[in-house]
Amino acid sequence: MSTAVAALLGLEQQLRKASDLAQLFYTLVNQTGCCVPYTQSLLLVGQGFNNPRIEAASDIPTIDYTSPFINWAERLSREILAGEQPTVARVLKRTDVSENLAQEWREFGVPDFLLWQPLLVEARENEAAGALLMFREQDWNEAERAVSLHMGNTAGHALFALRRHRPLRLLLPRLGQRKVLLASLLGLLLVMSLPVRLSTLAPVTVIPAKPHVVATPLDGVIEEVLVSPNQLIEKGEVLARLDSGELKSEASIAQQSLLVAKAELKTVQQSGFLDPRQKSRLAELEAQVGLRALEWERANERLARSEILSEMAGVAVLDDPAEWRRKPVKVGERILLVADPEKIEFEIMLPVKDSIALLPGTDVTVFLDNDPIHAWSARLRHAAYEPRSTPEQTVAYRLIADIESLSKDVPRIGLRGTARVYGERVSLFFYIFRRPLTTLRQWVGW
Repeated sequence: MSTAVAALLGLEQQLRKASDLAQLFYTLVNQTGCCVPYTQSLLLVGQGFNNPRIEAASDIPTIDYTSPFINWAERLSREILAGEQPTVARVLKRTDVSENLAQEWREFGVPDFLLWQPLLVEARENEAAGALLMFREQDWNEAERAVSLHMGNTAGHALFALRRHRPLRLLLPRLGQRKVLLASLLGLLLVMSLPVRLSTLAPVTVIPAKPHVVATPLDGVIEEVLVSPNQLIEKGEVLARLDSGELKSEASIAQQSLLVAKAELKTVQQSGFLDPRQKSRLAELEAQVGLRALEWERANERLARSEILSEMAGVAVLDDPAEWRRKPVKVGERILLVADPEKIEFEIMLPVKDSIALLPGTDVTVFLDNDPIHAWSARLRHAAYEPRSTPEQTVAYRLIADIESLSKDVPRIGLRGTARVYGERVSLFFYIFRRPLTTLRQWVGW
């Protein structure tokens, strides 16, 4: 018996042993390489190609549908299904798809050749149960395509067989009895009417409470930031320096202008004894000396402000100090924060799709990533009326919660985690079906 035939028989045995769809999906994307070599494979599932979606990928335990690669793979599948004869196995190259998909194909580093192998169910007049997408760097030969076709038909039958399996098939006949049906409906109604407290999850960050904002006092260029993140700072410590070259020149010019004005005033004062007409210029020259003195004081003050000092003791809150080096800034632009490490609060970004009715003072439970076992209790203090964009490109409401007790060590500023925000009490039915009802209402328009 040849090695290829033995590998194919072994694969068919693994498919027959699959007890559920998850095990079958795993076998298809990870074990078929012994029969048809590939670099990466994806499994597209959808009976009759209705609402198809990627259900499994090789070397990946679970599918993240927010992943750009999975999103691209589903769009690629939809384009193939929209073409001619999607139920026929064929080989596609990167140049055979649309320009946008081809560009993303190149960016993700996916191999150039794709073998599109539909999983057909011969018992249902060759209805498609899904498709297997296999990628590699070179084309498949005729023998490999024949093995792939046979494997696809076997996988399609396995999908069909497992879908027909109903774990509740023994219970369904009993539900046909009127008494049992009425009792079940009554019990379900009672369970669904139980009151539960509505809650939602959202990402949370530990932020300082009432921090001091360190802003640039002048227009200029940051020479360097002298502190690092979470560094302890004393009051009066130098935090950053502005480029002072131009400011020093201004102070020097102002000083020279003051000396010239004083010299001219002194000359006129001395000549006034011999020429009374010179005395008429004394008031003007004295005003000039006063103006030049103010300009010199202002230049020295601006020069002194080129060193930005801390007005309080605390810790520095900033990202990378190197990003500020030689960066132009405007007056009032924030450079960093100085915060009291003992005074913190929680910033919660509640996604719009998960929003619930909130009232000030409602309970919040926070689980930080560095210590997920212990929870922090907090109270909601502020909830924004309008959502805003987040760095993760989502739209969320900004919530601020005050920590209730500091009996344990104060969380470090910048820590992240997950917050459970509680709302009003609702029925269990509303708690379970809130999201589906919202989606249905948006879709129906009622």
